[in-house]
Amino acid sequence: MGIVFTSGQTLGRGDLDIFLRNPAGNPANAAEIYFTLYYVDPGPPETEVLIGDPQRVPVNPQVGEYYAALMVPPGATPGTYRIKWTFKETVSSPWQQVAQEFGVVAAAGVAIVPGYTVAQQQMIWSLRVLLRDQCLAGEEEIEVDVDGERMVVSMEELWEVLSDSPEPRQ
Repeated sequence: MGIVFTSGQTLGRGDLDIFLRNPAGNPANAAEIYFTLYYVDPGPPETEVLIGDPQRVPVNPQVGEYYAALMVPPGATPGTYRIKWTFKETVSSPWQQVAQEFGVVAAAGVAIVPGYTVAQQQMIWSLRVLLRDQCLAGEEEIEVDVDGERMVVSMEELWEVLSDSPEPRQ
């Protein structure tokens, strides 16, 4: 991984770019294009954790050039991240995908202190895996096992429970 950004850094042209060309080698815009961001959780096993909208629209300053305009959150977890560019050359072309890895480090003078107990971290990990495995197609509800009893919980209910939780320790 050769590209590293700091938490809180604003990214723009020249940071996370893709340049498209037609078969003749000339710059060409895609018929459709979007990008998706992931945190690469080292695991084991290594897992891509989706960050935000799965189909973000890039900036297109000139023919064939696209870039991701975003800000690395000030509290971003240091580590490896992946951006996946998904595009079609023409409307009838198949989807193509290109991945690019980059790193995030804490800004100078900022200490990253774990804010969760080991039990909380394990619960968060379990929830992330459950949501990843259960919501592959954007389901509105998930089925969970609570003390041996299967329950169906809506994503809205889950969000309400989590948003009412106390803030993590800093």
